[in-house]
Amino acid sequence: MNEKIEELLPFYALDTVTESERREVEAYVASDPEAKRRLDVLMRTASALPYASEPLEPPAALKRTLMDRVNADAQKRFVPPPPAQKSGWSRFMDFFLSSPAQWLPQGVAVLSLLIALVVGAWGFSLRNELTRLQAETALLQKELADQRLVLAQIASPNAQTFVISGTDHQPQAHGQLIADSQTGSAVLVVSGLQQLEAGKIYEFWLIQGDTPVAAGLFEVNEEGKAILQVSQAVTPESYDAIGVSIEPEAGSVQPTGDIVMLGGLD
Repeated sequence: MNEKIEELLPFYALDTVTESERREVEAYVASDPEAKRRLDVLMRTASALPYASEPLEPPAALKRTLMDRVNADAQKRFVPPPPAQKSGWSRFMDFFLSSPAQWLPQGVAVLSLLIALVVGAWGFSLRNELTRLQAETALLQKELADQRLVLAQIASPNAQTFVISGTDHQPQAHGQLIADSQTGSAVLVVSGLQQLEAGKIYEFWLIQGDTPVAAGLFEVNEEGKAILQVSQAVTPESYDAIGVSIEPEAGSVQPTGDIVMLGGLD
């Protein structure tokens, strides 16, 4: 027996249940013949009540339950609905449609803050763009200076060119050493080298017999290219070979890393 549904039977007979309670009662009595019989008795009694010669006093418990339900239903029916929640946009519009004396000072402050933020962001963007352009300009100026250096070296009537090639560590690397046999000035032009990790750098060596002489540090660009003005005088009779190794970023007095390029000065 479902006590909750059993309590609804008298109210069903009096036709005072909600639609959902009506469905619950009907489903309940459809599956329980005894409950159906009790409901039929209650409904016959309810239908005969208007014709009874004397009013019947309902059981106290039933009366109490009925009155509790009536009071609860009355409270639900007559409690005023809660005020509708306004959207953010509605509150925003209400604020600006109110007295200007209320929102004007705050509006001016907000507008000033927005202008300051926009100007600040614009200035920050301009500074970043200026920094980027300055870096690109410096790079282009260096590349132009390097190209002029190479052209001047090639244009010398005493220029000699020596090939330098990649070793097994970087076989794709290749380049040339352009030296002026009279003045000893020289420019190393290389390509195909790999970009190195932080803390590492390429070092150029002039080699006489078994003695290497450090002649300059350089890094390569994204295309693996670099131009180095050699720091030591180079004449064909001064050295036997040239090479490039990978060294710590401050350079070394003797090669310590992989020899990635080698060439002769024959």
